Order: sequence, then C-alpha cells, then structure tokens
Amino acid sequence: MSFSKHLLTFLAAWGIAICLTLTGRPLQAQTPTVQDVKAQNVMDELLNWLHAYKSLTANFRYSVSQSGGKPQTGEGHILLQGRAYRMQIDGTVFLCDGKLLAVYQPDLEEATLQAYDPTQDELNPFLWLANYEKRFRAKYIRLQNQNGGLQDVVDLMPTQAAPFQKIRLYVQHNTHQLDGMELYDTQDRVYSYKISDFVYNPAVKPGDFTFDPTLHPDVLINDMR
Repeated sequence: MSFSKHLLTFLAAWGIAICLTLTGRPLQAQTPTVQDVKAQNVMDELLNWLHAYKSLTANFRYSVSQSGGKPQTGEGHILLQGRAYRMQIDGTVFLCDGKLLAVYQPDLEEATLQAYDPTQDELNPFLWLANYEKRFRAKYIRLQNQNGGLQDVVDLMPTQAAPFQKIRLYVQHNTHQLDGMELYDTQDRVYSYKISDFVYNPAVKPGDFTFDPTLHPDVLINDMR
C-alpha cells in the first residue's frame, strides 16, 4: 500500500476520532506537573512561531513503518495560508480553499471533490496544532542535541478515543520552529515527518488551493458535494 493510501485510511479514522472528541467522555483530568508546565511553554512558543506568518511553504520527508516491515519513504510539500492549504504527498495532491476539499490523484486521472468540513483541518498538521489543547495533553520528554543545535521533544497524548497512541513533536529550542513529528497509531505503525526548507510569507493566489477541472479535461471527477 502506498503512503498516500495509508494516509487516507488513517485520516478517515482520525475524522471519526474527532467526532468522538466532540461528543465522547474525556479522560480524568490530571494535576499539572513540572514536565507539563515545560511542555506548555514549548507549545506556546511553537504556536507563537506558527501564527507569526500569514502564509508559509515547507518540504518534508516522510516514512511509515511497522514492526517487521520495511519502511516506506518519500517526500512531500505543503503550502499554507490560514485554513487554505495545498499538500502533495506520494503523487496525491490535497487542495482546500476553506470551502471545498479536492483530492487529486494524477496517476489514476481521478479527483474527488467534497464540501469543506472543519474536521478536514486534520489533514493539515499546522492547523490542528493551533487547537491542540482541545484534544491532547502535552508532556515534556527531553531536551536533546540535534545537528549541532538543541531540540525540545514533546509528546501530545490524546484525551479522548483516538486512532493513535501519541504524537511526538520535535521543536527547535532557540527558534521554536517545528522540525518534525512522529505519529504512533494503534496498529503499531509509526508515521514520521522531517520538515525543512521553510519559506515564510510567500506570495499565493486563490487558485493555488483549488482544483480547476478545465485544466484537467481527461480527469474523472467524483463530485460528493
């Protein structure tokens, strides 16, 4: 199974988890510890970094691995402006302008269109990070050396039923920039992302976040609106 198919399967489960988050029973609240306070400080600085820009682009390398199996690896790219985003992974392109979500698969000459739903923010890690406190408890793990610099490691633990056990974030200690993340699902799979080549406040056009059928006359359109 390709990484994009793994991702689509996982995101479907994630969407269900978000519904459970909104309606389910939360876990019992815990008394904050010193490590929790350190984690909160790291997350606050990370969000300040994220909110400092109107738009950004980044490249990332990803892998999905499972015990006993060979990891699948590849590269991706993301363009973000508010709730609008364009993300390419494993040849599949996800486009969202805040009104419509399109999933374009060039190799299959197929595109699926569906009305935007707030839960679709989960496709974009930069968006759900902004509201992490509604769904996660942050736990500080350690400060470590990484490529000659310091890096804070924070785990986000779900406070509701979810298709994953935890999300581990790697944050630059001095700049508070997100370096990468690891997502551990309940099927013993680990999704890893190494983020690089940030460009801040790039010029963007509305068409960057939409699928235009007139530019792809041979593509089969599955319109689910």
